[in-house]
Amino acid sequence: MINGRSMILLQNILKGENNLKQLIEICKINERMIRYEIEKINEYFMGKYSDKKCQIEIIKGKVKVIDKEIIKNILKENYDVKYFSSFERKKYIYLQILMERGINQQKICRELDISRNTSKLYLKDLDEELYKNHLKLKNSYKKGTQLIGEERDIRKALLKYYWNLKKIENDMFKEKMNEYLVKNEEGIDTFLNYCQRKTEKIVSDEAFEIIKIYIKIMILMIQKEKKLKKIENEHFLETTKEYESIKKGIAILESTYDIEISKIETLKLTELFLGSHTYNFSYSYYETWIEIEILVKKMIYKFNKRIDTNISNDKLLITGLLNHLKPTLYRIKNGIELENTIYLEVKESYPVLFQITSEIVEDLEKFIGKKFTDDEVAFITIHFKAAIDRNTVINKNKNKILLVCGLGYGTSKLLSQNLKDIYSVDIVDIIPKHLLKKRMKENDFDFIITTVDLEILDNRSVIKVNPILTNNDIEKLNKIGLKKRNRKILLSDIFKIIQKNGKIEYEDNMIEELKELIGSNLIDDISSKKITIFDTLERERIALGEYAKDWEEAVKIAGTLLLKTGCIEKSYIENMIKCIKNYGSYMIIGNGIAFPHAQNEGDVYKTAFSLVTLKNSVVFPENIKVKTIIAFCSKDNKEHMDSFMEIMDEIENEDFNLEKFVKNFVKNSVYKY
Repeated sequence: MINGRSMILLQNILKGENNLKQLIEICKINERMIRYEIEKINEYFMGKYSDKKCQIEIIKGKVKVIDKEIIKNILKENYDVKYFSSFERKKYIYLQILMERGINQQKICRELDISRNTSKLYLKDLDEELYKNHLKLKNSYKKGTQLIGEERDIRKALLKYYWNLKKIENDMFKEKMNEYLVKNEEGIDTFLNYCQRKTEKIVSDEAFEIIKIYIKIMILMIQKEKKLKKIENEHFLETTKEYESIKKGIAILESTYDIEISKIETLKLTELFLGSHTYNFSYSYYETWIEIEILVKKMIYKFNKRIDTNISNDKLLITGLLNHLKPTLYRIKNGIELENTIYLEVKESYPVLFQITSEIVEDLEKFIGKKFTDDEVAFITIHFKAAIDRNTVINKNKNKILLVCGLGYGTSKLLSQNLKDIYSVDIVDIIPKHLLKKRMKENDFDFIITTVDLEILDNRSVIKVNPILTNNDIEKLNKIGLKKRNRKILLSDIFKIIQKNGKIEYEDNMIEELKELIGSNLIDDISSKKITIFDTLERERIALGEYAKDWEEAVKIAGTLLLKTGCIEKSYIENMIKCIKNYGSYMIIGNGIAFPHAQNEGDVYKTAFSLVTLKNSVVFPENIKVKTIIAFCSKDNKEHMDSFMEIMDEIENEDFNLEKFVKNFVKNSVYKY
C-alpha cells in the first residue's frame, strides 16, 4: 500500500521534479528516506502491476520514470481513504463534521480503519479548530456527536477549509475533498462576470476564487436545506448598488443549479463583493462616510511629518487610500479574511515605511475597534511608497505593457509605479488573471508582466516578477529590452523655458496636455492650489439664528442655501435626508455639529458649503442633539476634502468658538442665539 508520504513524493515526481536534491527540499525528508520510499513504491507496483512499465529509478542524482501516464492512472484508480496520512485523516474528519453537522464515530473508524481511541484523539485536536470558528461538538445519547453553531460560522469554517486546501501538497487528497462541491463551474463564472460588469467592479484573482468557493458551498448547503437565516448589517447591504446588481444576476445561479436563493443568501454574496480587493478607482458604497476621509487626511498628515518628501498634496495618494481603505475597514470589521500576503516583502524592502505606517493606523483601529494585521499594514505601506516615488525629484516609443496581478488595486498600482520609475513604459491595462483570456484578443501591448503564473499564450513575452521589483526582476526586464526612463522633471522648469521664449495664452490647457504627454515623470509644482473654505463657504450661504421644528427641516434650510446659490438641484436636498435615514447619525462630528451631504447624482453644479445655526436644538437619529448644520455638496466627491479638513481642524481645536469661526466669513455679524 502507498502511504501519504509516498503519495506526495510520487506526485512531485510526476510534476517533473526529477532532481534528488529538489525532492529532498520539497518533501522535507532526507535522501535515505526518499530511496526507501521509492523502493517501497516499486515493490508495490511490481506486486500488483508487474505487466506495466511503472518502475522508478534513481540514476546519478536524477529520478527517472519510464511512463508517467501509467503511474497517474494507477494512482487515480487506487487512491482511497486508506492512503490518508494522519494529518489527512484529521482534515477529512473535520470536513465530515462541517458537512454532516456532526459525526458518527463508529462509521468513521470503519471508514478510515482506525481505533476508537485514535478517533477520540483526532476529535480532541479538532476541538480547538472548531472553537476558533465559534463552533463546538456536543455528545448526545440518542443523536450521537453533533456540531453546535450558527450556519454563518459553519460556512465561514468551510470557506477557510477549502481556501487552505490548496496549500496541501497531496493533489489526490485535494481532489477527494473537492468531490463534495459542484463540478460545473460555468454557471458560477457566468454569474461572477455578470456581477463584475454590472457593478463596474473587477475583483482580484484571490477575491474571485474566494467568492467562487463560497458560492459552491452555498449551493451545496441550499441543496442540503441548510439555509442562512440571518446576516449582520442587513439594512446597509440592502441599500448598496452592488446588492441591486447581484440580485439581478441570482437567476443565473438558480437556473444553472436548480436552487432557490433567498434574500439573506443574496445579501451575503453582496457582503463578499464589498469586502474584496478590487481594481476599481471608485466605489458606490461608503461614499458618504466622512469619517474615512478625515482618517485618511490625518494619516497622510502624520506620515508626511515623518519623512523628507512632501506628499501632503498628492491627490493620487488620497484617492488610492480611500479606494483601498473602504473595503479594508469593512473586511476587518466583519471578519472577512483574504489570505494573500505581501508582508514579508514589504517589511524587508521598506522597514522604515512599514514601521511608520503601523504606528499611524491607530486612528483607523479605533474607528473599527479592531487591530490591523501586518498584512493589512503592508498593503497601506505600498500606497505611501508609491506617493514618495511620485514626488521625488521622456522618452518616445514606449513599450506597451499589460500588467496581470492577482493581489488587487494597491499592489498593482505599486508595481505599475515601480515599472514607470525605472522604465519608459506605457501600462495599457491592469487586470486579474481570470480576465486574461478575454484581454488577449486585443493587440495593443508588447509584453505581459505578471505576478502570477501564466501560460505562454502567443509570441509575446510573459515575464513573471515580484509585486515589489527585486534586482533579479530588473535583470529579467532589462534582457527583454525595456528602455530605461529619464529622471522626473518639474512643471515649473518647463514653464520657465516656455515663458523665456514666448507667451502662454491657455495655461490650464497646457498643464493638462503636458500631464497627459509626460505622465508620472512630470511633477506638477505650480497648479496644486487647494480649494479652501474661503472658496466654498460664501456669505450668502450662511444663516444665523434660524428655527427648525426637527432635524429634517434643519437640513432643508441648509440645503436651500445651496439651492438658491445655484450649487445643486432640489433632488440633492432629499438625497441628504435619505442618507441620514439610511446610515444614521454618522454625519455628526462632536460639538453638536452635523455635516449632511450626499453623492453627486448629476444634481451638483459646484462644490460648496452652507452653514446654519439654530436657536433651538433638533434631535437627529440615535437621539443626538444638534444646533449647527454645515451642509456641503461636492462636484466630484473629492473636491470638498480640503475645505472639509479646514473646518474639521477648527472644530477639533480645544478652544474652538463657533462665533469666531463664523465671523471669519461674515464681518461684523451679530451672533443671534
